[in-house]
Amino acid sequence: MSSPESSSQQGVIENEVNTGIVIAGAYADKLRRTLFAQLRDYVKQSRELAREIARAAAEINSLLYYILVDSLKSDKGDAVRIRVKYRMDPKDMRIKWDYDTLRVEFFKRQSDEEVNRITKKVVEEKLEEVLKRFAEAGREEVETAKTEAVEVEAKTVEKREEESEIAGLVASADPIGDMASGGVVFKLIDRAGGSVGLASVEPRAGDWILDAVVVHKGKAYRVYAKTGRDREAYINNPSLLIEDLSKQKPLPISVEDAKKMIEGKMSEII
Repeated sequence: MSSPESSSQQGVIENEVNTGIVIAGAYADKLRRTLFAQLRDYVKQSRELAREIARAAAEINSLLYYILVDSLKSDKGDAVRIRVKYRMDPKDMRIKWDYDTLRVEFFKRQSDEEVNRITKKVVEEKLEEVLKRFAEAGREEVETAKTEAVEVEAKTVEKREEESEIAGLVASADPIGDMASGGVVFKLIDRAGGSVGLASVEPRAGDWILDAVVVHKGKAYRVYAKTGRDREAYINNPSLLIEDLSKQKPLPISVEDAKKMIEGKMSEII
């Protein structure tokens, strides 16, 4: 997560929000909290900015809903990454999104070209409506805004501890079957020899995608990332899969969703 960077104009903040890869059901919360974290030093100085951050987050999340849910038909378990730049002038306490820089990465069986086409189409059709609806900040959002700004630090520490625990949990991976898509499924095994989840490596839109689901101590996590290796590299040396998993940040998901994903991967084995 980057910190705010000053532009050439004194006092004006120009930065980019990057949600990282998150499940589609959590993008709105992640975007809002990322924005709060980037501007937390300013929030401490201004009650009005806390309200403005809540307004700006609601504005862009409304537009993203049109893109992800209405147009791309995403499920809450799909993985997405949102990137967009913004500008904030402390003098007028107004955050302005640069929608020309909005980039949506949607990790499903759709090409990047199709996702970009839909994103641009929705921005053209819905942006004016969204800007009017969120022209003013709602007073009732201020207390929530202040609370979220304070909670960011504590949650960051907690997430780092969870990520470290999961990274050391998976000790080995065994290929258990080929997929109709041309990919391969691996069983993930902990240090005690027990099964803790599944991982698949599949070709999608010219890339190879590593998609892993881990269930441990009543909690579930997902790792979803593009990888520079193909299926044969992982089959010939499964330790590479463990190495690449350890480099990614696991995303918390529900145990129910994790079980469905594991069942889905098993059903795709041919």
